[in-house]
This record gives sequence, structure tokens and C-alpha cells, in this order.
Amino acid sequence: MVDALGEIARVLATDGVLVDLRPVSSQCPLDFVTPEKTVRFGMADGTGMAADDSAADRAIEDAVERGWFVPRRRVQFDFDFYWDSAFREQKLREEGSGTRIRCRRATMLATYRKARPAPD
Repeated sequence: MVDALGEIARVLATDGVLVDLRPVSSQCPLDFVTPEKTVRFGMADGTGMAADDSAADRAIEDAVERGWFVPRRRVQFDFDFYWDSAFREQKLREEGSGTRIRCRRATMLATYRKARPAPD
């Protein structure tokens, strides 16, 4: 991953911005959502990528330490996924008009400015 970040730093325009946008490895609530109410029915396991997330975090920290990038901003926010197609049966569509399934996923957005030319 550090090699990839070095290549990005090499080709990125002067004062260009690297954007790191990815879901956070965590449990994600699953809800039935209707116009009248929201009902939690379970949790999705979003922790399977924790090792990859840690590796990505270490790689960007290393790239910052090498002076390739300067951290600008890091925020976390919820990103909601909705599915209407779970109610394909005609009977469910008629009875559950407006019912959707929602998965709320924590998401991280970080930006880094290119600091100086990357090594050759």
C-alpha cells in the first residue's frame, strides 16, 4: 500500500489532494423503514475488513511521516443504504407500501494535500 501511495504522490499535481473514502469496520444496524416508523431487526457484520483498514491507516501514516502528504481533514459520518427490492412479492408490496430496508454504515472521509515531490 505504501508503494501505491508513493506512486500517487509521484503523479499527483502540485498541491493536489488525495481523498480516502471508505466504510468503517463496525457492526451496522439493519432497519425496516416505513413512512410511519423505523424498526430495528438486526445487525450486519461489517467488521471483516478491520485488518485491511488497519493496514491502510498504517500506510497513510507512513506516507505522511515520509513527507509525501499533509493531513487536511478527517470526518466520520453515517451513510445509509436502502433496498426496495426486498419486497418483490406482490402481496408484500401491497401491504408494505413504502417499506424499505436500511443499512446505516459508518463511513470515513479523509483528505491529504501533496506535500512535496515523491521519491523517484
